[in-house]
Amino acid sequence: MAGLLGGSALRTTGRAARSWLPFFIAVPLLVLLEQKIALNPDYGLEYVFQNINHIGIAIILAVSLNLVNGLTGQFSIGHAGFMAVGGYVSAVMLMRGPQEDPYRIFFVLAVLTGASAAALAGWIVGKPSLRLRGDYLAIVTLGFGEIIRVIIENTPFFGGAIGLSPIPHRADFAWIWGVVIITILVAKRLRDSTHGRAFLSVREDEVAAEAMGIDTTGYKVRAFVISAFFAGVAGGLSGAFEGNLAPQSFTFVRSFEIVAMVVLGGMGSITGSTIAATVLTILPEYLRALANLRMVIYSVALVGLMLVRPRGLLGTTELWDYWRRFRARGKPRPAAPAVNEALIDVRSATIRFGGLTAVSDFSLQVKPRELVALIGPNGAGKTTVFNLLTGVYPPTDGNICILGRDTRGLSPHAIAHLGVARTFQNIRLFKELSAFDNVRIACHHLTRESMAAAVRHGELSGVEEKWIAERSHELLEVMGLSARASELARNLPYGEQRRLEIARALATGPQVLLLDEPAAGTNTKEKQELMQLIRSIRDRFGVAIVLIEHDMKLVMGVSERILVLDHGVTIAQGLPREIQSNPKVIEAYLGEKYAREHAAQIAAAGGPH
Repeated sequence: MAGLLGGSALRTTGRAARSWLPFFIAVPLLVLLEQKIALNPDYGLEYVFQNINHIGIAIILAVSLNLVNGLTGQFSIGHAGFMAVGGYVSAVMLMRGPQEDPYRIFFVLAVLTGASAAALAGWIVGKPSLRLRGDYLAIVTLGFGEIIRVIIENTPFFGGAIGLSPIPHRADFAWIWGVVIITILVAKRLRDSTHGRAFLSVREDEVAAEAMGIDTTGYKVRAFVISAFFAGVAGGLSGAFEGNLAPQSFTFVRSFEIVAMVVLGGMGSITGSTIAATVLTILPEYLRALANLRMVIYSVALVGLMLVRPRGLLGTTELWDYWRRFRARGKPRPAAPAVNEALIDVRSATIRFGGLTAVSDFSLQVKPRELVALIGPNGAGKTTVFNLLTGVYPPTDGNICILGRDTRGLSPHAIAHLGVARTFQNIRLFKELSAFDNVRIACHHLTRESMAAAVRHGELSGVEEKWIAERSHELLEVMGLSARASELARNLPYGEQRRLEIARALATGPQVLLLDEPAAGTNTKEKQELMQLIRSIRDRFGVAIVLIEHDMKLVMGVSERILVLDHGVTIAQGLPREIQSNPKVIEAYLGEKYAREHAAQIAAAGGPH
């Protein structure tokens, strides 16, 4: 065993070292190249390398903003403000620190301090605004950027409108491009980890992500803080490279330029942002000889690119994604969660929206491995019950317990962690992601890998990624979707999208599965297959299932117990055969006249059989 562990550790160490190989090779080469230029000024390449350094700073800004605007789907337009915070804090330290810094230790400390200040500003701005949805973040970040600029212009300590100068020249080609490589590596590793898939799920559908156990607000704030940190690094490097800082360099126009790099490169594509940052930085320089026409040509080129590639240069994909799709798949591994206690216990739950009582005095107990159906006419409150069970709505009155724990005050992702998964009446897949990635995202809360571990790419990262891949392929195979693993969810037929949503729910490792009209929009054959699938899911994975469905043949075919809602009130519950002949149920579905006729027929026949 010791030998095996030792071999595993050696393999892990070797893999981690290889994953950092680009950095270990590139940085010494950058240092040598920079020294070569410094010792040979006659090369006449200073202007070229000055532009290359500007490209490097632009790449850091674009890739870092891509974490927020691209991966999590939020819209921040104040990135220049975080760059200014990092730049001015580090510049003040450099100007008041030791003038001799041969090993640039103080320089690194100053840049990290500025970046930490920018990250703190990101947390202060993001914590309240990212709890809201819509355009709030754009408004807040735009205002933040302008407030920072105005404060700097009117503060003598920061040089006022003139700015700070001279700043000790500590950043050069090797330092800037070393940070570029680190930024891209960190962003890539985060994107390819379970945390990166959590970011993407927030972008695609926050409600579905919460139902999969992902703390959407927490992940938005984390992405925002990391993004602000690297923007602060870019600000520190810019000041130490240029030798001066002026507030005019951090207007909202600069923020929009960074946003343009992300949008044109492709929202969510690291390589796309890198390419776009390079092009949009160097293009105005090469067009400078055309005087006034250069901005016209620049604008036409941007419009042309958006017409040809409306989703950006690379869309949401990376250059390395094209070959990754052909990687070998892991063999499926069976898994069945164990259930040792009562699952759901709802006592007299009521929810009111203003003067409307949507659900009144509702009670439900679900035992392990039980199949329960919740039926009723349209508008009866069935989906509202699911929203109560999963924490989307808190009950106005009553108690809801999951595995013995009161869920009042718990968010949807916290309830998912307790072992409750759901599908939706209107399919809520992550449509711009593959079927495989949809299922992998749902494994998120079952992992223990931290963001730092994802960046290090250590042993736990490799073990968990392998397990997630195996689990995801197993569930796709159970749902008959193995051949569709690499297909985008939006390209799947409707019936397969329904099955993919069930696979994604199962990937969370639930003990109770809530299916909201899984047969909606399916044909007779698909409904028959779904009936068999529901039974096999219960038997194979050991889950209890609560089913909302209008197709009575399917309900009667799979349910062990049925509850009937009408206008938010439970009018009947019992075995399927009891529900079929219940006058209140017949009246709710077919009307009072039909219910009286049906009761008379039963009485004439000598009672129900």
